[in-house]
Amino acid sequence: MGNSSSKRKGQPTEKKDLVLTPGGWRPKSKTFKVEPGHHIEVQDGRLKVIHTATGKVVADLGEVPKQVVGKVEAGRPMKKARRPKQAE
Repeated sequence: MGNSSSKRKGQPTEKKDLVLTPGGWRPKSKTFKVEPGHHIEVQDGRLKVIHTATGKVVADLGEVPKQVVGKVEAGRPMKKARRPKQAE
């Protein structure tokens, strides 16, 4: 990451423009911080920030785009964690 000499179309080249998310490095402009005690839900096709203790909607982040089956529209899909084998 960082000041790479190779530029990819539509991707920032400065490390300061990227943030580390559970899905990997993403442009800062496409992320937001979820405060402790809050979580994200999709309700009625919209992405919302919910206060976990009260269930109150704190923010409406907009409509969730419909994905085409087999295609991820933004970023790459996260890998499924493997379960460790249990001892017999």
